[in-house]
Amino acid sequence: MGLSLRGREYEHHTEKVHIGAGRNLRDVMLGLNDGLVAAFAVTSGVAGAFTAANVVVMAGLAEMLGGAVSMGLAAFISARSQIEFYQSEIERERYEIRRWPEREREEVRAIYRQKGFSGHLLDQIVDHISADPERWAAVMMREELGFADESFEPPLRSGLVVGLSYLAGAAVPLISYLVIDPPAAIIYSAIVTVLVLFGVGAGKTLITARSWWRSGLETMFIGIAAAAVTYIAGTFFRAR
Repeated sequence: MGLSLRGREYEHHTEKVHIGAGRNLRDVMLGLNDGLVAAFAVTSGVAGAFTAANVVVMAGLAEMLGGAVSMGLAAFISARSQIEFYQSEIERERYEIRRWPEREREEVRAIYRQKGFSGHLLDQIVDHISADPERWAAVMMREELGFADESFEPPLRSGLVVGLSYLAGAAVPLISYLVIDPPAAIIYSAIVTVLVLFGVGAGKTLITARSWWRSGLETMFIGIAAAAVTYIAGTFFRAR
């Protein structure tokens, strides 16, 4: 019994660690990818329209800071909204358990009957779950609605990770313009950014089952397409 209990605790602990690491990596990749693509597009477009490096840098910095704040706040609000929704739903489940306990017991019975339990064992499961209202509500949230309390990320951490990752990604296309004047800076910025985009795309496969090279190429071509469109628009503006 002791070994079995410790085994379940270990599995639960490692599952939470893996989920947390996956969420952090997802937020990092989201911030890096968006920062790279957005800043690459903005700097390319401005460089196509203006030859002064300081103009490109100022536009890139404005995009980098504004985008980081926007993405960070969006991630914060999204994570907080998920928690608030979970809390409202579990309150509803608690109310239904208090108001209609027999109906809720039958829902638990139906859930575990579908899992293959029957007879006396099914009765024991239902009795065990319904003996504790908090356990009962948590089971209904997980089995009926697909929610688990530990599946949510702290909003502040999510916002900071996404925002800081966005800053890091957006800084990559800007570096060349800080040390080299256009048009050479455009070429160096494009080469460095494209390589980093491929690396970020390949890195996404740490949390997906996709091919690393296919994911890398896809992310790279998205960035190239965005930068090409804005650069063409910028050169058209300068030609006028």
